[in-house]
Amino acid sequence: MSVKGRLYAIGAGPGHVEWLTLHADRILKQVEVIAVPQGQGGKGRAEQIIASYITPAKVLLQLHFPMITSTELLTKAWDEAALQVASFLTQGQDVAFVTEGDPSLFSTFYYLLQALRVMIPDVALEIIPGISSIFGASAILATPLVMGAESLAVVPASSNLAAVAQALQHFDTVVILKIARVFEQVLAMLDQKGLVERTVYVENVGYSHAQVVMDVHQLDPHTVPYMSLFIVRSGRQDARESTRESVL
Repeated sequence: MSVKGRLYAIGAGPGHVEWLTLHADRILKQVEVIAVPQGQGGKGRAEQIIASYITPAKVLLQLHFPMITSTELLTKAWDEAALQVASFLTQGQDVAFVTEGDPSLFSTFYYLLQALRVMIPDVALEIIPGISSIFGASAILATPLVMGAESLAVVPASSNLAAVAQALQHFDTVVILKIARVFEQVLAMLDQKGLVERTVYVENVGYSHAQVVMDVHQLDPHTVPYMSLFIVRSGRQDARESTRESVL
């Protein structure tokens, strides 16, 4: 299969369109085909972020990536998405696949790429990194994640609470993602380890309604959104002391 088109993976950042890189801006203006993960019942976050680039002259591919655990159904969805992208690449058209955050961090992009490489082994590829919610949260707090010889762990809570516990024991700073569904369990763990006073909560990074909460016990577990995270300074320095004035 002859390949003429190039696939671009673009990190759109967590929410603010001005956090797009100049490279991403140029490619989004240049390509004729833009692909995005489809949201549940409407536009996904990536599509919302780059909405101003989706003009009538562009082809928009809304690719379905279901939030399920069935390997068979997921593989089918990835294959169907790859087929849509491949149909344009093989006609010589470039395609920009846009994901929120960064393509390399808990992104749907690499599932698409795996399926696409089965169809087009020599697919031309360029990855354009984006700002992740982790670094966006650190910027809002105006505090470093780590300094000097300190260590950093990034752990998704929803899939492995045991990994969260291990990270809290062995790393100076732990960023805990995907906390909404297991919020109460994570909070109980932080209480047990005496780390609540070293924990900051941030939600909706990159949006005008972003929120920072220092006292995490004030949070209602039932209203915690998917786009939320904890930053826990389990090491020597309490991050909240250095950021309190900047976020109040």
